[in-house]
This record gives sequence, C-alpha cells and structure tokens, in this order.
Amino acid sequence: MELARRIREHRERLGMSQGELAKAVFVTRNTISNWETDRTYPDVQSLLLLSNLFGTSIDALVREDSKEMRDSLAAGVKRMNRLGVVMMVFGFACVAWVIVGIAMGWDLAPIAAPAAALFIPASIAAFLIDKMRHDNQLYAYQSVEAYLAGEDPDVNNPYNRRASEHWIAKRIALTVLLIIAGICCGWGAAGIIARLLGN
Repeated sequence: MELARRIREHRERLGMSQGELAKAVFVTRNTISNWETDRTYPDVQSLLLLSNLFGTSIDALVREDSKEMRDSLAAGVKRMNRLGVVMMVFGFACVAWVIVGIAMGWDLAPIAAPAAALFIPASIAAFLIDKMRHDNQLYAYQSVEAYLAGEDPDVNNPYNRRASEHWIAKRIALTVLLIIAGICCGWGAAGIIARLLGN
C-alpha cells in the first residue's frame, strides 16, 4: 500500500534507520518494520507524529489508503473475535470434560487424552490473540477494547506503555497461574460433583 511506501521513502529521505524513526515516534523498531511491510498501520497519534517529523500532512500520508486501513482494521477485529470464540469454546469444553471424567471416576488416560486434544486449539487461539495484541502494541485492556470497537487504541498512552513493560514475562507468569488455578478449581468442582453423585 501507499502508506507503507511513503513512510519508508520519508524515513530514507531523512537518512534515518528504522530504529531512529521508532525512537522519534515512541514505538519499537519492529513496529516501524510492520508499518513499512503493510503488516500493521500507525494509530492516529503515530500518524500525527510521523506527519510532523516528515513535514507533511496526515492526509498526504494516508491518501488512497484510508479505505484499505479501515478494511484491514475490520479484518483484524473479526479475526481476534473469531479466535476469542475458538479459545472460549475449546477451553470450556476441556474443563467440562475433565470435571465430568473426574466426577465419573474415570482413569487418568481417558480424561487426559481428550482434554489435551481440546486444550491445544484453545492454547493456539490464545497465542495468536496475544501475537495480534503484541504486533499492534495492544497491552492495556483499554487499548484492546478500543481496537475491538474500531476506535483509536491510543497505544502511546502511559497506561499502555506501563503494561508493555516485561510483557512476555507477565504473560508466562499469568499462564502458569491460570493453569494452576484451573487445575485446583477443576479438581475441587469434580470432587463436589462426585460427592453429589455418590461416587
């Protein structure tokens, strides 16, 4: 698209590397690379900073691309919503299978194999959602919510910037905690159901 080409041309005209441009507009070098390869688009604040730096108007930067940008945003929102549905359906099915299996007194193998088969698609969907969030710099809940509503996610706001610090470590810790909580809650719920069923 034209926007990607214009950003690259203006950056090269100013003799800047992707890293230097990233620092100038308060994003990562990877974000600049994504903009220049049409993988993602700058938000409104970034467009304003780019236009000031390049000495051009926002309209001149995005002319001929606004419809494609809206379409790309809409496609991204649809994909994230579909992945969310896949994650929820398979996640709940996995938990339900484990609870029923334990409540019915099944051996570990008949519970674990189908549970793993249900858990894998849920995990893949969760990973892809996190990758989309990372690619679009959507770290704070408010930014994700705005993105899903088709609004400016304001990725440069202080809360989103704070949420981006140590993001990978936080995601790993949260995943481990959720797995532990899920096992404990599932085991407890299965025990309650087993008692109710008289097993």
